This record gives sequence, C-alpha cells and structure tokens, in this order.
Amino acid sequence: MPKSTILSQTSKMPCKSISLDARLCITGAKLAEIPGTTCFKCYALGGRYRMNNVRAAMARRLAFMTGPNFIDQMVQEIQTHETSGYFRWFDSGDVQSVQMALDILEVCKQTPDVKHWIPSRESGIWADALAHVALPDNVTLRMSATKLDHNPSDQWPNTSTVHKDADPIGTACVAPTQGNKCHTCRACWDRDVKNISYSFH
Repeated sequence: MPKSTILSQTSKMPCKSISLDARLCITGAKLAEIPGTTCFKCYALGGRYRMNNVRAAMARRLAFMTGPNFIDQMVQEIQTHETSGYFRWFDSGDVQSVQMALDILEVCKQTPDVKHWIPSRESGIWADALAHVALPDNVTLRMSATKLDHNPSDQWPNTSTVHKDADPIGTACVAPTQGNKCHTCRACWDRDVKNISYSFH
C-alpha cells in the first residue's frame, strides 16, 4: 500500500492524523505570544515544524482541506490508510472556519467505523457548526483550556486542560509515564472521559 501524502503519523499517536500550520491558528497563534497560556512556546511552532519541507507539506494539507473534493478524498484516505480504528484531527494547527468544521464532521459521519478525536480551541467555530449539524456518535470533540492550571470550560461536555503547578483535573494523560506514547490508552477518544489533563512540557 503506498504511503499517504496527506495523513501524518506522529511518534506518540497510535493512529494516523492530519496537521495544519500552527502559525495559522486563529486563537492559538495569539495565545502563543502570551506566557501562562497553553499555547505559549507551542511545540508546533519550533523544531522540525519550522523546516521548509514540513511547512510546504502543511500548506498542501490546507489547500486539500479547503478544496472542493476534500470530503470524498479524506474519506478515502482514512478508509485506505487508517487501520487502527482511530483518527486524530490536528496534531498541529486547528480548524479554520465553520465550513471546514462542517466538512470534517461529514467525513467523520462517512467513516462510522473509526473513532475520531478533535482537539480545538475554536469554540465559536464549533458552536456555529453544531448549530447546523449534530456531532456524530463516533466523534469526541475536546475543547482545550487556554491557560495553564485552569479549570476546563463548563460549556462543553468534553474538554482538556494542562497542569503545571496544580494537580491534574479529571483523567491525567498517561503518556509521560510510558515514553510519551499513548500505547493502549484511548482516553482522548472516549466521550465518557470528560476532561483529560496533560502535563506541561
């Protein structure tokens, strides 16, 4: 099977994912300039993410995700290349528009045998999208906190936080205790897990 040129496979994740340039994050790019926020010194703004070939690949993904054939092609990508039964949206970057959010939800709807995890800080975009369509049963949309050691939003059923000096809230991510990998953990994809607390790093 030829390797996908669209999907990514990070070392931590047990499944495929897709990424966009974190510099384009509507909310995150602003938070990245503010100490004490969960986006400050974002990993996706440094390291290999600054390499020209990586940025070019993410630019191609943005063109793909905003193109006219995104839904059909993305469904095919997932059906062809994702065999674990799980998928993560945005291992870097975030949703860019209500239309993109709606398109993503349609992809999820058309891949019912895959559990999708969507982390995001764009609550306004997702609220607008969900005013038009229901969240598919196979999707866990987690709204991410914007500040370190802060409580999760009470406006969303599934959330995530980042703990640094305070105790974790809800379920603590186990990756730091097992080589920074998910291994068999699938808490992020589980709607019954209300809040995931990630350790600041």
